[in-house]
Amino acid sequence: MGGGEVSLLEVWSLLVSRLSDAFARVTENFLVGLADVLVVLLFVILGWIVGKIFAAVVGRFLERVGLEKSLRKRGIDDALFGFTLTGVIEKFVKLLTYAAFLGIAAEVVNLTFLGDLVYWFVGYAPLLVQGATVLVLALLAVEYISAHLKKSGMPFKRLASAMLKVFVGYTAIVIATPLVLPNADVGILYTAFSLFVAAFALAFGLGMAIALGLGLKDAVAMVARKRISDIEELV
Repeated sequence: MGGGEVSLLEVWSLLVSRLSDAFARVTENFLVGLADVLVVLLFVILGWIVGKIFAAVVGRFLERVGLEKSLRKRGIDDALFGFTLTGVIEKFVKLLTYAAFLGIAAEVVNLTFLGDLVYWFVGYAPLLVQGATVLVLALLAVEYISAHLKKSGMPFKRLASAMLKVFVGYTAIVIATPLVLPNADVGILYTAFSLFVAAFALAFGLGMAIALGLGLKDAVAMVARKRISDIEELV
């Protein structure tokens, strides 16, 4: 009887000891995890503040050198689909600053996954910047040329401007895609553009052949001369 009581007490003591150890480990892990989260959150806040400061400094510098004024003077300030070049540069500065502070946080709290993710982004960032630079320069250049085409007196200037935008935009995408997406296959872009050009040429050729074949050469020429201004407005 006494031996049985001692045995039960030993089991109870062992159970309490194990539960106490488990609770202590859970509490310790929770506190360590909470501390890590607070450290990461602190660095995120610091990165956000420093990023805004850096972006403001860059924005002020670009304002001093008159970047946006120069773009407006050339009529290409709206080439980036509503974004400003200064705004795009500021966002890149903020993004790189956030990544740097997250990398520091990952080192401090020894978060391997977060550190690997930040290192990957830091290695990828130059490619992203190169790809974005290609697209931005292409958009600015084609908008500048298109603005001059529309002001010129050449026939079908609107059509020429639209075709130039399509060609330059396609070329920029083909160049930028392997930079922004290193594993992407741009072959489908070549195929799609080739099909588009072939379809356009076929439709234009068939239309001209039908018009000439029906003896409408003189009529088409006469109407075109009379309506050249209307056609230019349309295209």
